[in-house]
Amino acid sequence: MTALLGIFREFRHAISVFLTLVVALFLLLMARGTVGDRHGMHESVLQLAGTAQSFLTRPVSTIEGFQARLSELARLDRENRQYKAELERLRPLGVRLDELEKENHRLKSLLQMRPDPDFQPLAVRVVGDSSSAFARSFIVNAGRQDGVIVNAPVTVPSGLVGRVVRASANASLVLSMLDLNSRVPILIQRSRVKAVCAGQNDTQMTLEYLPKDADVVVGDVVVTSGTGGIFPKGLVVGKVVSLEPGDEGLFREAMVQPTVDFGRIEEAHLLLPRAVKPTADNKPLP
Repeated sequence: MTALLGIFREFRHAISVFLTLVVALFLLLMARGTVGDRHGMHESVLQLAGTAQSFLTRPVSTIEGFQARLSELARLDRENRQYKAELERLRPLGVRLDELEKENHRLKSLLQMRPDPDFQPLAVRVVGDSSSAFARSFIVNAGRQDGVIVNAPVTVPSGLVGRVVRASANASLVLSMLDLNSRVPILIQRSRVKAVCAGQNDTQMTLEYLPKDADVVVGDVVVTSGTGGIFPKGLVVGKVVSLEPGDEGLFREAMVQPTVDFGRIEEAHLLLPRAVKPTADNKPLP
């Protein structure tokens, strides 16, 4: 069918000339008849010629339009594949840009922190997680060569994280407040009641040595008290989320929800005493 249409398209002018000659022949034959017959013959021949020409030229026009449409669709398909390939190439860059924006936001928050004037902040990055069912700790990329010492407090913009318990030359192990071995002297910010915040290897902590008659209510903010010689005073620890009467005795029970999201820590500050200068002679505690 395509070959036939190609022939029609290639020889359409010759076919038109042929039809014109046929029409002329009919007109000559018609001249021998009567006037009425000639008039009717004129109309019949013209109608026949017009129909024939329309029949011959319509497929050619149709196929030309169809081929133009196919060419346009092919062009659009090529462009679509090119755009998809470009999108796939740029997609990793978009993910990387989003990650850099989030990291920039976190680092800005770190820079806006105002530590105790007796401490010098050292920005670190979390490079390992040592948490398990029996411990809540992680590793940061700074050690004795950076001036890190054992018991250096670790903070993020939202509050206290924990303290350094081991320090090698280039890395340190941080014990978080959630760890069962963690104890942080605290006070209730509103009433100034003192107690000790203890980790439970869970998402919440308990308040130990909280007097039964202590002025504490749910929602009270808990901060470090500054006693004990490790944590500076005023670092946010969390909020009281529940209170219980407790067993018979002098103390009651309370649960504290930390303000730090420990599952999302990527960068942090180590607070180093300004009297301690960077040296490789700092030895970790046994």
